[in-house]
Amino acid sequence: MPLPENIADAAARLVAQHGPDGFTMDDLARESGLSRATLYRQAGSREAVLAALSEQGVEVGQRVDVRERILAACRAVFTRAGFEAATLEDVAREAGVGPATVYRQFGDKKGLISSFAGHIGPRRALREVALHPTGDLRADLERVAATVMRYAVEDLDLLKLAILERMRGGPWAEFLNTPPMRARTILTRLLESYAASGELGPNEPQRMAQAFAGMIFAFFASPLLEGAPPPDPEDTARFITHVFLDGLASTARRTP
Repeated sequence: MPLPENIADAAARLVAQHGPDGFTMDDLARESGLSRATLYRQAGSREAVLAALSEQGVEVGQRVDVRERILAACRAVFTRAGFEAATLEDVAREAGVGPATVYRQFGDKKGLISSFAGHIGPRRALREVALHPTGDLRADLERVAATVMRYAVEDLDLLKLAILERMRGGPWAEFLNTPPMRARTILTRLLESYAASGELGPNEPQRMAQAFAGMIFAFFASPLLEGAPPPDPEDTARFITHVFLDGLASTARRTP
């Protein structure tokens, strides 16, 4: 949809002054002398405005999908304010979009946090390991441990918030499956495949997964609780896997 000239001129001025991510639809409404309702009716969303400017030859940078931008903004806002205190308006401001865009994409705060919880963390990478085991148990376990550890190191503050929310039974706890919990479920599926092939003997996959996930959690509990430096993900993954498999082998030798 072509932009009306007054809106296009106002948007171009804002882009020149603040950059493509430096203004909101409220700013554009003021700059163009329109009400918000009129602006949205005539121009659509903020992303539509920038897309129209780009077609006119205005440099607006590489555009990122608006939904991805909002979810990325959640990370900064939730880490800074916490899940309870953060508002959709805070997220919209961080993402450089209008609040209406956030509501249109996610419905409400519950929908936003639910989508964010599914977006973060290592679940996708872990699922890939579980669904496609390589046949090398040690290598697969190292991949799982390293994936979880990398997430913990990169998002330590957010991880702390998620764990505290679950521990206190806060209103957002049901949406926040923290890495050890995710890892345990996916690990169970991975270990079931190796147990079925006879490589793990008579051990119960669920108990083994709980033990391995607990070892992973122990290594980022110190940074979370004591402020200690985070461990090296790859080195820690190799160590955890070595101790875990040696422990299983020792248990098997003692079993009559």
